[in-house]
Amino acid sequence: MTLGVPTLLLLLTGAGTPRGLPHEREAVAGLAAESSRPTSPTSPEPRYLPEDTVESALSPGGRFRIHFTRQGKHAVPAADADGSGVPDFVELVGRTYERVATFYAGLGFRLPPDDTNPAGDDGGDGRFDVYLVDFAGIGDGAFRQETCLDGTTRCTGFMLQENDFAGYSYPSDSEAVEILSSHEFFHAVQAAYRPGLGGIASEGTAVWATERFEPALDDLENFTRGYMISPDSTLTLDPAGPGVSFTYGAGLFFQFLGEHYGDGALVALLEESVRQPEARWPVLLDTCLRRDFASSFDAAFTLFATWNLGTGPRATPGFGYARGEGYAPVSAPAVALPHTQDRVRVAAAASRLFEVPGGASFVGASFEPEPGTDPAALHLVLAAVTDDAVLRVVTADGPEALRAQVASGDATRVVVAVVDGRNEGLGRYGRLCIAATGQAASCAPLDAQDAGTDAGTADAGTSDAGMDAGTVDAGRPVEPIDDPRTPDDDGGCQAAGGPLSGALVALLLGGVLRARRRSRAR
Repeated sequence: MTLGVPTLLLLLTGAGTPRGLPHEREAVAGLAAESSRPTSPTSPEPRYLPEDTVESALSPGGRFRIHFTRQGKHAVPAADADGSGVPDFVELVGRTYERVATFYAGLGFRLPPDDTNPAGDDGGDGRFDVYLVDFAGIGDGAFRQETCLDGTTRCTGFMLQENDFAGYSYPSDSEAVEILSSHEFFHAVQAAYRPGLGGIASEGTAVWATERFEPALDDLENFTRGYMISPDSTLTLDPAGPGVSFTYGAGLFFQFLGEHYGDGALVALLEESVRQPEARWPVLLDTCLRRDFASSFDAAFTLFATWNLGTGPRATPGFGYARGEGYAPVSAPAVALPHTQDRVRVAAAASRLFEVPGGASFVGASFEPEPGTDPAALHLVLAAVTDDAVLRVVTADGPEALRAQVASGDATRVVVAVVDGRNEGLGRYGRLCIAATGQAASCAPLDAQDAGTDAGTADAGTSDAGMDAGTVDAGRPVEPIDDPRTPDDDGGCQAAGGPLSGALVALLLGGVLRARRRSRAR
């Protein structure tokens, strides 16, 4: 997978000029030299050549102006089946961006402001501009931010998009344009509030937005592996270098938010970013969840980590994500029973997973934070699973030492997860113990008649619990984490969220990153 520098933010205009206005031409050489738009000779690549004649056409609803040329390497496909004088490809782009804008407005998101700029290049008027240019195989779209109308908020910009997708492996031009427009246009929506949310929130919500716009598109499904191979990496830090796949894979967290809390949670997050312009996105989300959804970042992240156990082959009807079978399974190292580890580190907004054999009457586990460690927002999750289903989940919460056990006689494996639900803070350490019935270990399960009484528990697929949890795909080799951060990297300052009780989890549980298309970069 080839991923470039994370995309800048995007803009839309609310202009409403009716369809049917003639498309216009603009002379490249006559534009302001200081412009960053591709019609300027000083613009970064990709940009039009001095000899190119650049035309523009309005989208059907008049919100967008699509810029294109019919000559040279940036030429769009010439076909014009309806004889309108505008190439069909250009009309496809205009129609699709209109659909995307209308859809996002319908969800309750702001549309970006008018970009009229009398002193500079605004593409000819205040409409949002899409420039169709040749990316030469190194990408397929990018948003470039220009002006923030309120200094740091309500920002404008324009879109660059591949001119013909020749050499790319999209199934069709229409699918390519749907993916590009829905993802990049959501950067425009973000910019209408406040840019600078960070890569995880910026790219993660844009991946969610594409899935929300058209679930049949496979962007989210393809990106999930970027997160699932390293669930022990924190969501509170943006990765660098090859770890950018984690940034896009984190779209799974925002997909969870949308499915569990509704679209309003994503709208609230962006609205809160304007009210708290200096706050980081996890803090903003915690504020919204506490105020509007009787929840918290801690509660949300812990449930998210539990949902992730039920993806891929172990996706179970009524259990977690609506389309979890299409997501990559979460990775967990296999260990033998009994297993003890004196110093297990878990980062804020992350989980450490281990997988042990099933078959015993019960498997128990404990996690004891190191002395002096604030135990707030620590959770222990045990899931009894088979190769293709989640059977039951047990959750134990702090602030005391965590201990739980799960019936596993009918399970082929048990997944144990230590979850840290804080929205920021340093990594914490503790002693982990996992053992089965009859084994000599401090965390060995209780007698059968006493089991399941010390933590919240629920069976997957039952009418009472309707589990939203799952497990990892055991037996597969653990792949190297595509992220430059090591388990000892920390970031942020200490701040604990509210704990999620085991009983509440039992109730709430009712409610393979393949390569992006060839040379895809955003």
